Amino acid sequence: MSLLSRRAFLASCGLAAAAQTGRRRPNVLVILTDDQGWGDLSINGNSNLSTPNIDSIGRQGAQFERFFVCAVCAPTRAEFLTGRYHARAGVRGVSTGQERMNLDEHTIAQTFQKAGYATGAFGKWHNGSQAPYHPDSRGFAE
Repeated sequence: MSLLSRRAFLASCGLAAAAQTGRRRPNVLVILTDDQGWGDLSINGNSNLSTPNIDSIGRQGAQFERFFVCAVCAPTRAEFLTGRYHARAGVRGVSTGQERMNLDEHTIAQTFQKAGYATGAFGKWHNGSQAPYHPDSRGFAE
């Protein structure tokens, strides 16, 4: 993610303005599900499944409507975490080290930490399980 796009991201979240004016910053919670497609939610028209709680979160929050995923989980996570194409982040698969993001990649968590946020990652990570690839080495304090 370039410096310009990081600034644009912060501005779009209201982080930069809030930090400058001393206003209360918004809480940000990202839920990234594994193996769930766009069409698997009733908010997107699926009449075979009922997902009222996720639908409610989507209606009251923000939805990424132009985010495209990879065939497997680790590259998709790397793209979300870095804002870059997974291969540029060094992630090409889910095993034998192919899931590890390049160490010079800047993550969304590092951006939030720099803006003064407390950060945490809970659940599946799958972008490297040992330091320096572990979430606590990539901007997640908890």
